[in-house]
Amino acid sequence: MRTRLLPRHWPLGLAALIVAAGILAVFGPADMASNPVIGWSSSLYRDVDAVTASWPAGAGTVSDLVAEAGLVALALMLAVSLWWGRGDTRTLAVGLAAGAGAAGSALATLAVKSVVTEERPCTALPGVHALSECPPLGDWSFPSNHSGISAALATAVVLAGYAARRTWMSVLAGVTAVIVGFSRVVSGVHYPHDVAAGLVFGSCIALAFAVALTPVATIVVRRVGLGTPRREPAHY
Repeated sequence: MRTRLLPRHWPLGLAALIVAAGILAVFGPADMASNPVIGWSSSLYRDVDAVTASWPAGAGTVSDLVAEAGLVALALMLAVSLWWGRGDTRTLAVGLAAGAGAAGSALATLAVKSVVTEERPCTALPGVHALSECPPLGDWSFPSNHSGISAALATAVVLAGYAARRTWMSVLAGVTAVIVGFSRVVSGVHYPHDVAAGLVFGSCIALAFAVALTPVATIVVRRVGLGTPRREPAHY
């Protein structure tokens, strides 16, 4: 059965990109002092810093490991979701296309960082105590790359697991992405708004990738002999 090369749900992908752009406009202005959202974020960061200031030195290493382990766990969840859906062409195609959004999110956040050039809170805010070693100047803060990648992977897990009715896996992926983001604030290397923007941005990028690339991924999956086409063609 012929697969559409023009995604039927392209408006959804376009909407995701618009939301991503809106998040950047709200959370990443050049003049941080004039943005009340960022002022609230700085205050919340200081509250977290006040709690973690008395934690032992090794807590920073633990927090960093939580973030890295979370990304590995999400990648494994996506692999498992694709394995569960290996008999269905559409599930494999959607999961692979959305999974590519994790790489897209990583590249996109690096590009945004170079434009916004927001200093890390552990450098910009006087008197704070970061559990982890503060990245050097030039390693910008907004948006959180860990959060973006984790959200993109979680979105891919949700999309791949939908057909398999693995709701618990989708919930677990979402919770894991939030934990990854929160650990970056606890480490002291990101503001809360860096993490919030990264989570939304990563999810939107993954969704846009899923909409744009699923038709191509469907063709590839069928040609390599994986999955079984449904009676209804994939409309992504």
